[in-house]
Amino acid sequence: MMRFLQRDSRIKHQLQLISVHIPKCAGTSFRNSLKAVYGADSVVRLDISLQDEHIHLNEENWESSKIPTKVKVAHGHFSPALFQKHFRSNDAPYITWLRHPVDRVISNYYYLAKRLAEELKEEEKGLNILSKMQRTLLEYAADPLNQNRISKFLAGHTLEDFLFVGIQEFYEEDLQHLSSKLHWKDTPYFRHNITGTKREVDAAVRQQIADYNAADLECYEQALRLREKRRKA
Repeated sequence: MMRFLQRDSRIKHQLQLISVHIPKCAGTSFRNSLKAVYGADSVVRLDISLQDEHIHLNEENWESSKIPTKVKVAHGHFSPALFQKHFRSNDAPYITWLRHPVDRVISNYYYLAKRLAEELKEEEKGLNILSKMQRTLLEYAADPLNQNRISKFLAGHTLEDFLFVGIQEFYEEDLQHLSSKLHWKDTPYFRHNITGTKREVDAAVRQQIADYNAADLECYEQALRLREKRRKA
């Protein structure tokens, strides 16, 4: 009986590094560091929607069968599970950054509010921010779609699956560690983006947000333990 090998239809690539950017976790500044190390043309922004799995490359629809060979790093909003579903496997390591889940939710809420204020022609641009932001911080946090986002991005994988998990609260120190681990010649540091000034949020509200994001808090605490273990090694 003849056997036919099933063709791998996933997207080809020659990536050297796969950087998972969980929203509001030091992503913009870290992308700038990646571009400084690898070259701007060698780093692409890759986004894969957790909802409909739509793929964007550098914020444009992507339907090609391969990523250009000059590209060495993919950085953006996608989960490792979705990346592996749509892209072929190689030995490229995965890295990511985390931050305290309550601060991440608060930052994301005010980031969207800031974008809403800037997007005066929302309907023309097809954005859906207005409907999302006609609610308080707690109402936003109570939406199941906005809960445990870190865990949703990492679903199906453990922190140990990553070559590196940085903590935004220790950004500069952890960036130095990653630089050493990847044998970078220099460690280009860019101040990580802060959405305005730090927001004062009532302790009771913070606790409610924490309750909504229990899984993320557990993941974050594990990341802190792994970081401490790494520092003592």
